[in-house]
Amino acid sequence: MLDELLAARPDLRQPAEAYVAQVMAGADRSAVAGDVEDALLGLGIEELDTRAGYRPGRGYVHPAEAADEILDEALQPFRDDLHRRARLGMRSAATGLAAGILLGLYHCRHGNSETLLEYCPDYAAERASGVVSDCARLGIELPTDELLDLMPEWSAMLH
Repeated sequence: MLDELLAARPDLRQPAEAYVAQVMAGADRSAVAGDVEDALLGLGIEELDTRAGYRPGRGYVHPAEAADEILDEALQPFRDDLHRRARLGMRSAATGLAAGILLGLYHCRHGNSETLLEYCPDYAAERASGVVSDCARLGIELPTDELLDLMPEWSAMLH
């Protein structure tokens, strides 16, 4: 709906961008990080019951592959929102969202037993690398210095 409104009223783009930038300030970056972390850590291994093992028409699905797919489904709304904000020219909001996604993934980097991340030990780093690549492709400048302080184990990814 917002896309349609901004397409019909381009004069609202700048005020909308300013509002979203205000909403996506530092505290909200933490909220996004928490939402990403909750989405990924909230997926227990029982989720695999319907996705792993032999599946008619698909064959055998390894639990790690199924876990990866389920985790991607949980992360995808955040990535979709990032692309939408970039497409709408809301660069500062997209930057805040991207930083929040990266921080949430960083908090999930060690996985936890009894969660799907246990089956995909490199999931967080791999998806964070994808988010960094998306940002470069979309022209979103990440607050690298700030992120380096918050995510020291991923410094190579951020350079």
